[in-house]
Amino acid sequence: MTSRKPRRRSPHWRTRMPAEDSLAKRLYDGAGLSPGAAALIGEDESVSYTALVQRVERYALALQHLLPERGSRVALCAANHIEHLLCYIAILVAGYVWVPMNPKNGRALNSVILKKAAPDLLLTDMGSRANAPESGNQLLLGNAAEGIHSIAEISSRLPYRNFTPHIALPDDIAAIKFTGGTTGEPKGVMQTHANMLAVMDSMQSFYRFSARDCNLAVAPLTHGSSHYVFPVLAMGGRHRFVDELSADRILAALRSGTTVTFMPPTLIYKLMDSASAAPADFLALRHLTYSAAPMPVERIRQAQAIFGPCISTVYGQTEAPLMISALSPAEMLLPEKQSTVGRAGCGCEIRIVDDEGRNQPAGSVGNISVKGPIVMPGYLDDPGQTARVLRDGWLITGDLGHLDDDGYLSLVGRASELIITGGFNVFPAEVENAVVGMPGIRECCVFGVADDHWGERIEAAVTVADDFRGTQSDILDWVRIHIGPIRTPKAVHIVTMIPRNAVGKIVRRDMPKYLRLEPQ
Repeated sequence: MTSRKPRRRSPHWRTRMPAEDSLAKRLYDGAGLSPGAAALIGEDESVSYTALVQRVERYALALQHLLPERGSRVALCAANHIEHLLCYIAILVAGYVWVPMNPKNGRALNSVILKKAAPDLLLTDMGSRANAPESGNQLLLGNAAEGIHSIAEISSRLPYRNFTPHIALPDDIAAIKFTGGTTGEPKGVMQTHANMLAVMDSMQSFYRFSARDCNLAVAPLTHGSSHYVFPVLAMGGRHRFVDELSADRILAALRSGTTVTFMPPTLIYKLMDSASAAPADFLALRHLTYSAAPMPVERIRQAQAIFGPCISTVYGQTEAPLMISALSPAEMLLPEKQSTVGRAGCGCEIRIVDDEGRNQPAGSVGNISVKGPIVMPGYLDDPGQTARVLRDGWLITGDLGHLDDDGYLSLVGRASELIITGGFNVFPAEVENAVVGMPGIRECCVFGVADDHWGERIEAAVTVADDFRGTQSDILDWVRIHIGPIRTPKAVHIVTMIPRNAVGKIVRRDMPKYLRLEPQ
């Protein structure tokens, strides 16, 4: 008689996993691939899939204890760390609406967001409390302190029972994300569960995530980086965090098995400027993806020389997140495509239209419009603004660009940033590309300043390398030779830094104020 091996028990969540497609089902599917494998890696902590599911469920049960009404709004204002990611997942699988707040926004802007979103609960960490808005119903991430309870403390006092994930309807709101607060009143972009599942499908079609992938989460989880959380976990991959965003820490993580990471160009520049590295140091790295701002071709080629053939880009916005379009590392090696942001993402359509909504031929600059399942249903409590940007199922992005004959999209700037100088239309991006082509120029921001003679005069702010010996006149001469006098700035300001918003984007409208320029 032969003895039988004991049957391996399925993880407890497998017995009640929902049949309907949902964020929770995809998460549990990924966790079931290898329950003991690492899902989250910090510098002092590693969390297996089994532990991840248990902690997410405990936090979800705590939220349901505090907020019995499904669809309640939960604001989350925290830095990137494991507790942040666990609470983000718990909010969604428990049936609540996630309202992200970037601590780097500052308390004033986050207070405006709090008033508009009216969340039922605010979660924050100790390091972010100074920039989190005042809220009567507030919990800490991590340990309780200063008389404020923590979600971990509350979850530890509740009996751990079977948790059934909330299965949302496709049109149920999953998130309210705010955009536009740096140049005007912030708008609350509503994203549905169907939107988030469509983003997952789009990202999987581009990245082809697998259990071998390790995503380095350095860009804020309150913004584009959050879109990587579920797709990676759904395939059994893992997320890695670093305690500080120093170049040394990030480069060490990139050398240690990271396969995918997403960051703004400014952070890539920081790594490039401090790196004594070569592609052989980053053999595991499949995608070093930049977004949130353009990267000049010269910088792309420098990045490829340091990190290898892994540079990619994705284009999206809060109203239509990842991805409206994407350019793969292989396509990024093609010189004629390096200035583009790739072709339409999975399920998306892109067209270029004029101000009357008429389609424009290939090569013609116009308004970028997108249609597909990633497009938001509208803005929170703002039907007028919703109607202005959503027309017959198409989102008018506010960006200007053109498509080539192969369907590759090029961005030329925001419609609101077009400079009209002496009767000529000038796109800041084309001037910036010319400026950064000059050796020794690191970054450039081109902007318009009100002027009695020109209507608007073009000016530029630049940062330069330590060994740059040129003058403002040298820079102007370089630009004049390369793109002609009309697009040449009237003045160049050499500065130590170019200010950015909380997610690394330059806000052009703030530059005249920053440089204390007055109309002439």
